[in-house]
Amino acid sequence: MPKSSTLQPVAQTRVLGLDVLRGVAGLSVLVFHAFLIEPTRHGWWMRFIGQGAEGVGLFFILSALTLGLSWDAHTKQGIAPSRRAFWARRFWRIAPLYYIALLVAALFTQGNVRFAPPAMAHDPFTWGSLVAHLSFLFAWIPAYQNSWIGVGWSIGTEMSFYLLFPWIVQKAIPCVRPEGLVAIGLALVWGWPWFLTHLPFTQWPGWTGAFQLWSLPRQFIWFAIGLWIWKRRGWTPRSGLWVLLWVALTLPLANEVWTNPQTELLVWVFPLGLLVWLVFHQHWAVRLFTRNRLLGYVGTRSYSLYLWHWLILQAILLRFVPDMHMTGTRGLLLRVAVLLPLSLGVSMVSYRFIEQPGIRCGRRWIARYAMPSPRRIPPNGDGGESASVSR
Repeated sequence: MPKSSTLQPVAQTRVLGLDVLRGVAGLSVLVFHAFLIEPTRHGWWMRFIGQGAEGVGLFFILSALTLGLSWDAHTKQGIAPSRRAFWARRFWRIAPLYYIALLVAALFTQGNVRFAPPAMAHDPFTWGSLVAHLSFLFAWIPAYQNSWIGVGWSIGTEMSFYLLFPWIVQKAIPCVRPEGLVAIGLALVWGWPWFLTHLPFTQWPGWTGAFQLWSLPRQFIWFAIGLWIWKRRGWTPRSGLWVLLWVALTLPLANEVWTNPQTELLVWVFPLGLLVWLVFHQHWAVRLFTRNRLLGYVGTRSYSLYLWHWLILQAILLRFVPDMHMTGTRGLLLRVAVLLPLSLGVSMVSYRFIEQPGIRCGRRWIARYAMPSPRRIPPNGDGGESASVSR
């Protein structure tokens, strides 16, 4: 019998409202991509639709926050699994569905670049690209970053963050504190593109601007906000003025048309971080919203929804249904009306038969190969920075 059999499983608790936010993030990205096919500015509400891409940043904030909460759940039980266990759990959570999505994308597109995302002005369907995607190194290779399935850039960015997470918690936060991580993230929003464009002997093709925009250094600010909410969770919002501040920030921003991606990120990261902070603490003004079971249901399946919707839209609907190219408001409503139920249906099946079995396989693998004997966290430790744990 392996030593890990003596371990008691860590309770898997879900914070009320965070799944609701995942549902909001997934749906906002889906609607935004339906809008992106034939963008239109007719009607004031179209400006709000155009902000849907920020749902990915909301995903990143929630990811960092929930990883931290899971870290605490393990350390409070005195369990100190290895970093290998942490990384294995994240791999088994992400990789099975992602690998299947890569296979499906290859079958539907058959290497035809016309069905790849428009941002990829080169041939992504190569053996080198396949190896980069299977190893998740594609997040650091400009030619491969956006992936075969159109939205994979965020998966690569998040896997890069997972790789760094134990080091950030154990080494970085004790030295620079959560506010320091936020400051670093803000500096990287401008510093990372500047660094890339000033590399000597380097000429970037126009399409590699996406690499500056989507790679981890520039996106790190989202994760830093999530880590701040986790480490400063003792700071509880009580006044209704916080909600008024969120409204005052969000409505003007949502009514803008952004042309500078650095500015757009900087202005959106704080209202979205404020929203997560309010929902996490179940502020009385958002409590009714956080109890929305339908959005919570969508949120638990948001990874599948996010991963499949672009492939369904780009490689199937736009390819075989001419009306999907209709412009204007009618075209957007038609695409959403067709894409949303199809994507939700596929995500329900995917969640049950791919995501959940993958998670169970990961738990068995970790229990057998990656979980050491339990040991106690030192009494003088804070439980969040003294041992590496898995989610």
